[in-house]
Amino acid sequence: MPDLSPTETVARFFELQYAGDFDTAFRELATEDFTWVVGSRDNDELRTGIPWAGHRHDGKAGYMELTGQLFGEFEVIDFRPDWFHDAGDRVLVEGHFRFKHRETGYVADSDWMARFDMRDGRIAGGQFYENTFAVAAARVSD
Repeated sequence: MPDLSPTETVARFFELQYAGDFDTAFRELATEDFTWVVGSRDNDELRTGIPWAGHRHDGKAGYMELTGQLFGEFEVIDFRPDWFHDAGDRVLVEGHFRFKHRETGYVADSDWMARFDMRDGRIAGGQFYENTFAVAAARVSD
């Protein structure tokens, strides 16, 4: 992979991930000790509503479990990173998504923000903030 700026690295990570190429995204752009959190960590209540949220996802196995759960349940209607800010060892991103739950048919519509922790040109981890209520509600059928 050619040398990329931190924001280019994060943009490429999103591009690969949302094309379904999780293995390449991790192999080329993440560190082996990658750690990711959706919502707040150590939050069992959140985890009951969204199984992949509320706890840490460590390493490649954690990343693959997270993406498998998320994209196994939701079809991406729209995912848009709208703004990137390079803060040196961190990249902040704001955007919007619309995901349709494969079983219920309900749509989760949310603004989001993500923090990417960078190390040696790779993503070492971070955290994704979203409207967790909308995501949890889309998972529940009437």
